[in-house]
Amino acid sequence: MDTSEIAKLRNAVRQHVSASREQRFCYRALCVLLIAEGHRPNQVAEWLGEHTRTLERWRKRFVDNGLEGLMDETSPGRPPKLSTEEWKRLQLDLGQPPSNLGLEGKKWQGKLLQTHLGAKYGIDFSLRQCQRLLKQYRQRPSPAGYKSATSQSYTPAAGRVGSE
Repeated sequence: MDTSEIAKLRNAVRQHVSASREQRFCYRALCVLLIAEGHRPNQVAEWLGEHTRTLERWRKRFVDNGLEGLMDETSPGRPPKLSTEEWKRLQLDLGQPPSNLGLEGKKWQGKLLQTHLGAKYGIDFSLRQCQRLLKQYRQRPSPAGYKSATSQSYTPAAGRVGSE
């Protein structure tokens, strides 16, 4: 295997590992296990593209606190303003015209959503964040068989062959 393929593999592992706390925990556990099995920390660091001091820190956390020491202490970033339950309720709200919720307007727009979030949920979002929420809502997968009033009927190319 050449060095570019190895680099691609390392990058793929890093991207996959960074996806969740549990995956980072498993990765750290694997690193500590390799050291515990007798591999030198600098060798493991080279294999995985980590810094030797990082591996030593994980090993020390494991020695001091066991498996709990390998878990992230806190999740990174600011906590979301909307809870998962509130987001689900908001999606239901966005699934109907604003007029059904006592708001003026036929279509959801950032300013209208901003007003709705403040009134119904007591949450103050910027106009730009409301626009992002609408985009996120509109890009979600549609339930099977659902066709919005604005969407065109989709027929796969294989179904159109010979029908034209």
